[in-house]
Amino acid sequence: MRQNLGLTAAWSFAIIMVLLAVIGAIRAFSVVPYWDMWGGTLGFYIATALDGNSAAWWAQHNEHRIVLSRLLFWLDYALFGGTSVFLIIMNFVIVGLAVLTFYRIVRQRMRDVSGGNQSADVTTWAAMAFLVAWLYHWMQWENLAWGFQSQFFLAQLLPLVALYLLSGARQAGAAGRNRFVLACITGFACIGTMANGVIALPLMTLYALLTRFPWQRSLTLALLSLFALSLYFYGYSSPGNHGSILETFLRQPDDLVYYVLLYLGTPFYFLTGGDVGMRLAAISTAVMAALTVYALVKSLRSPTQNLLTLALVFYIAYIAGTALGTGGGRLVFGVEQAASNRYTTPALMAWAALLALFLPALERGWRQYRPVALFAIACLGAAMLWRQTLALQPQQQVVFNREVAVLALELRVRDEQQINSVYVMDQGLFNTVAVASEYNIGIFDRFPWRDLAPQLGNIVRAREAASCQGHIDQVSAIDGDNNYLRVDGWLFSNTEDRTPQLIQIRNPIGEIAGFALTGQPRPDVAEAVDDDAERSGFRGYIRREYSQPQMTLSGVDVDCALQVDIPATLLE
Repeated sequence: MRQNLGLTAAWSFAIIMVLLAVIGAIRAFSVVPYWDMWGGTLGFYIATALDGNSAAWWAQHNEHRIVLSRLLFWLDYALFGGTSVFLIIMNFVIVGLAVLTFYRIVRQRMRDVSGGNQSADVTTWAAMAFLVAWLYHWMQWENLAWGFQSQFFLAQLLPLVALYLLSGARQAGAAGRNRFVLACITGFACIGTMANGVIALPLMTLYALLTRFPWQRSLTLALLSLFALSLYFYGYSSPGNHGSILETFLRQPDDLVYYVLLYLGTPFYFLTGGDVGMRLAAISTAVMAALTVYALVKSLRSPTQNLLTLALVFYIAYIAGTALGTGGGRLVFGVEQAASNRYTTPALMAWAALLALFLPALERGWRQYRPVALFAIACLGAAMLWRQTLALQPQQQVVFNREVAVLALELRVRDEQQINSVYVMDQGLFNTVAVASEYNIGIFDRFPWRDLAPQLGNIVRAREAASCQGHIDQVSAIDGDNNYLRVDGWLFSNTEDRTPQLIQIRNPIGEIAGFALTGQPRPDVAEAVDDDAERSGFRGYIRREYSQPQMTLSGVDVDCALQVDIPATLLE
């Protein structure tokens, strides 16, 4: 009875953690491409679908060759209009596949040491409840909620699967042969995730040698490793703004070690924060290293009897190699860069592997020191849940800023401050946008951004419309672009009790002078006017050549209009 209650509580906790992560992803979701997505997804799709550039599939993205993620990017544009919904879902699915892989590993670990008794099954399910909560933690929100980051999950999942398959591929016969073939395929696929994937096959080769695989299979892995490395680095060009591992190690060895310690300990940094979190991250990584070395030394005494144990040790070594490689290339950006949200994904996976590695010992400790263990689990769970509630933070302003940035891009307004909320404004970005807008690709085929630029200067016949409530709060010049004015305010339709999403801005003779988007949180308007006006704030752009002292704000998707005044000094 006590076991059932404990499992119910554990899985309730896990479900709550996953639901909070889903809520966080929904709150943070935007159809707007963000940062690397402009070139990495939209630009990639243009290159392959329009230009027929097949080389774009294998081309570097920084130091990575993200072939598998590019397949997902292509599917997102080809089948789902480039909205990123599919990509966000796939992030959660890939984490789910990691959970399933750890389930297979944990179940095998516990059955190997227990002989299949019932207590082992209870421990397995309790551990899996924790791992579900752990692997879906919102501390990795930069990966979970960003459609571009599937490679971060794939680069940790595939090596785990490959080593797990390899751990069962030593025996002769069809079963061992089939697992070996699958392990080779999965290991080779690792090079299509991220740059750290290149070390998967060499580690698998070393694993096969230490566990005394048949020489034919060890040789196969060695040759496959050489082929994969040669293929990956053929035509490779090191990113100019990154360092090298050797140079960093020789010049900043202490900083590199500290970077790795922070990188692998990021989960504990984000659970505590501040200077204490930094120290705890470094200390926890040192503990991980000591435990992993202990497991390695102990397992090497009889390697053929500890195949799965050694697979987990080698997986942790893979993540450590990832941290070392990342530090070698990015230490130039500062040691603190190791404590980035996106780096928590590999760290979470490493700690999950360590849990699976020492789960039998933890079960024995649970039996002997249950009150202490229960207290420790409760403290860790409370910290995890507390940090998971960050997923509930409102993201409307962030989403609004990104949507207005796309409006600026569609209208070719060089509003650097606004555009920088989605990417660094440069000519390459405008070139990509020009093609996407011309061919109505992705977000430029969606309301409210589709075909706005060609409408500027068109004359629209006046029609009867209900009166909107609203106000122009600010009209300002744009640094670097004298062709447009930026306009901010709010607009709401009392007749329909809602806010138009797209606002058309016209001069007295009916010429379309610009557009604005609503969606900015305005709690002041909601309190003064209507609760439904919570997101009635807008920002938009007026082209100077069509501007007049009096303009009309007209809802496109909500039938209402409002006449407003523009300061004459700004029209000169």
